[in-house]
Amino acid sequence: MTIVEGQIETLKQLKQSLWDNGITRFNSVGELTRFQKGFENEKRVLPELTQQAVTEEIEEAQAALTRAQETHNELCERVRAEEEQPIHQLKVGMARASKKVAERSVFRLFFSFRVSRLSKKIARLERNLDKKVEVRTKRSRQAVARQRVDVEVLEKDKESLVSQRYEQALKNLNHTKKVVDSISPLIAGAVGETSVVRALEVLTDDYFLINDFSVKFHPPIYNKAIGDRIYSVQVDHVLIGRSGVFLLETKNWSKASIHRLDLRSPVEQVKRTSFALFALLNGDVGRERLALAQHPWGDKKIPIRNVIVMTNAKPREEFKFVKILSLKELVGYIRYFDQTFSADEARRICEFLKEQASLTTA
Repeated sequence: MTIVEGQIETLKQLKQSLWDNGITRFNSVGELTRFQKGFENEKRVLPELTQQAVTEEIEEAQAALTRAQETHNELCERVRAEEEQPIHQLKVGMARASKKVAERSVFRLFFSFRVSRLSKKIARLERNLDKKVEVRTKRSRQAVARQRVDVEVLEKDKESLVSQRYEQALKNLNHTKKVVDSISPLIAGAVGETSVVRALEVLTDDYFLINDFSVKFHPPIYNKAIGDRIYSVQVDHVLIGRSGVFLLETKNWSKASIHRLDLRSPVEQVKRTSFALFALLNGDVGRERLALAQHPWGDKKIPIRNVIVMTNAKPREEFKFVKILSLKELVGYIRYFDQTFSADEARRICEFLKEQASLTTA
């Protein structure tokens, strides 16, 4: 399986946009697209779901009250047993003293006094027994009382609570829909880029995929042919394998978008990135050179192949220096090329690109 590095840029932007608008319910692009498709149905069943949620909340509160009452009762029994233990011991002692009195022994007067004293002590403890149990179980009793009040309030105000919850839930749902609609282009981009990553994962582990690759140049790279000074480049994916480097720009465009003149040309974008990375990888700029295994004829050139992956509609035209592919064509195109590098060299190219990117973005 392809070794994947980095996160898709559109996914980062999506998460940030949702976070900025206080939306945390989505964990994947799939959940976003399902929300868009199922919004009307979710809105339709919202009253029923709100009613059900409040009912469940009341049932949970009632169950909590039952548990609190049971816990309190168990505590009362345990505390009462603890408080009755010394009373029981005193009664045992009084029974023994009474027996001595009945025997008409010479100590009858002494044991009569003992019986009287123990009787008064037992009576005092028994009078205070309920009070002691009450004091020692005060917190537990208060917890039961609070839970009972919560249940009574919920049951009394159920309809009002359902209405309030529904209004707030509807407001949140409409807010979420508005935000999600506003970032539809990002969602489409994330869907497309995610599908490219999944398609490429079927390749072997001597392929390396870097998502959202970007690098800056100081000083800039100068493209003399068109008079362009390149200070930075960014591309959706860079795939490195034993056959070289593939620059992959993903577009999830509709047929209408393909023919819009106001959209930036992805062909020119990829060509510009390709020019800069070719200079970087093949030692034509003032950077540390990438050291690969020596060939008897000299330094090997690292080829860069430029690809635009169209995950939706695809133009009929072909373009110089850039291959336009559908998602189904992508893996077959990559596997077509001869492997002229070792697996270790492919890994070293990947590590070199990652290092150069970190040096310029740190």
